Amino acid sequence: MNALRLFVLLATIAAALPATASTLAPIELAARPAGGEIETDKEPSPGKTAGQRWRSGKSVQRLRRALADLGLYLGLIDGHLNDETRGAIRVYQQGAGLKTDGKISRELLNLLQNAVEVRALLKRLDKARKPGKDAARDAPLSHPATRDLVSAANTERADPTRDSAGCLGNPTVRCLLDEASESVKAVFRPELRDWALGEILVTQARAGLTEDAMLTTRRLRDPRLIMVALRDIAEAVAAAGMSGEALEAAKIIPDLDKRIEAIAAIAKIQIRAGKPKEARRSAGQLLIQLKKIKDDIKRISYRAKAAVILAEAGDLTRANRQMVTAEKNARTRTEDAEKGLALRYVASALADMQRPDQALKMLNDITSASERTSVLVSAANAQARTGDAAAALATADNIEEVRFRAVVLGHVALAQAQKGQSEAAEATLQIALAAVENIKIPFARSYAISRIALAMVRLAKLGGAKEKDPATALTPLSYEKARETAALIDDNRLRAQTLWVIAEAQRRAVPGGSTDDAPNADAGVKETEKQAEAATAAIVSRLSRVWMFGDMADTHERRKAGKAAWAAFDRGVAAAKVIDNPWGRSRALARLALTLIELVDPKLSLLTGEEN
Repeated sequence: MNALRLFVLLATIAAALPATASTLAPIELAARPAGGEIETDKEPSPGKTAGQRWRSGKSVQRLRRALADLGLYLGLIDGHLNDETRGAIRVYQQGAGLKTDGKISRELLNLLQNAVEVRALLKRLDKARKPGKDAARDAPLSHPATRDLVSAANTERADPTRDSAGCLGNPTVRCLLDEASESVKAVFRPELRDWALGEILVTQARAGLTEDAMLTTRRLRDPRLIMVALRDIAEAVAAAGMSGEALEAAKIIPDLDKRIEAIAAIAKIQIRAGKPKEARRSAGQLLIQLKKIKDDIKRISYRAKAAVILAEAGDLTRANRQMVTAEKNARTRTEDAEKGLALRYVASALADMQRPDQALKMLNDITSASERTSVLVSAANAQARTGDAAAALATADNIEEVRFRAVVLGHVALAQAQKGQSEAAEATLQIALAAVENIKIPFARSYAISRIALAMVRLAKLGGAKEKDPATALTPLSYEKARETAALIDDNRLRAQTLWVIAEAQRRAVPGGSTDDAPNADAGVKETEKQAEAATAAIVSRLSRVWMFGDMADTHERRKAGKAAWAAFDRGVAAAKVIDNPWGRSRALARLALTLIELVDPKLSLLTGEEN
């Protein structure tokens, strides 16, 4: 079956498929300068100190050099500030989604210098990756079904007269994707353009617009992303329930790793959809592909993954056989580093198969701290899932990386609460919070706190369900503690998102709170919403706001909070309306389309994974 016939067939899929995590992870746009001007062309006022006065032109000189490196300034590299420099600053600010005032600040200079360093790094990486890109290009050229996907140079130009107001006023999946596809034409840096196109085609595939996804795939410059695109299209077809067609789509992926990843993902989707027989067949296809892998460690990793799929699909005999082979091959490795890595894959798979004790026994043969941490985390989570909170606590205590230990303790607390051990669960969360204080990496600390706060929300639900006396209900106190914990999150986006989840959970806990906007919402709900609004306003990147509201909408929909999900979507649309940067705008619109797919067809949400 050639590519055109395949994608014509796939175009018959229902127009709403589930939204899942995109292939390309979101990033923050540059942060807006927080003030603190360091240079000015005006005379300082008499009252200013020497430190506030005009010092020298070195800062302006560095600024001009950075602007020149970015192709925004063509004048002399000296310390004189003039209108040409301010104009270049405004161009940069507008492109980065910042306040366009043409002013110089220390923060702006740092952002520019970082941008120059990133560009230099990308050039070095591109040079280093050229052999890999050439090999990736040769792969689709070697297969008749994908030969026509390798595109020529980009000659697209955006339509300057296009107005997206109508679409954003009444958004549909189709119009959002069309606007995203149009907006990306104004992105001229190849790596950023490919980034946005990758997200667009993922959404097109999820929406059943496979012919559109094929056309978008042809717009990619980096052939490695073509492999990713084909993998995602195959997964989307599996999510639609068309397993045979999904495997056919996977088979035309020339890159062996992406082909195996697609087959494994298809099998996982089939398991979540309650189709174990089809999942077992897909696992068999995965094992057939293993014979083509030359890298022994990679083969062990995929074999262990196949074993987990088989176990989850109910074929324990074949799963055990594959695990025996994987462990045997791992132990034949002569180098300690390779042996440790291979055994980590095996041990983590055993934990995923709910056999944590066997996984932990392998720790004696794993010397690398990072590999040991991975096994301990997997084993502790498995113990928590099976309800053995005591064993999970003991395992967690051996996790040296405090950021991982804190998150695992949140899982343990939930396991304790589900067994009715509310006091023990609260004590475990206090231990987790104490551990967080030792996390040095800011975002890792924020993430761990957010997980703990969300665990408190779920504990509040369990406590509220068991408490009969409203006057002494555990729920209000627990939600208040969750809010206090969320306030400790330094990252604005994580803090805002966590607070919004807490607010919605509080509202749903109040009789009638989930069906009306305000009458039954108590002071606690309103205080949480107030803090959530403040945290949202502190998010500088509008794209981050869109992504956050999209994530929130997905989470609310999975929790059957349809009204809250649509409210989050509407707020995401409002944030997207004011994004002028083409790259950010195209990604925001694609993200909104992905969210809209989930909202209009929630019956498929079981395929999108577990709730946070």
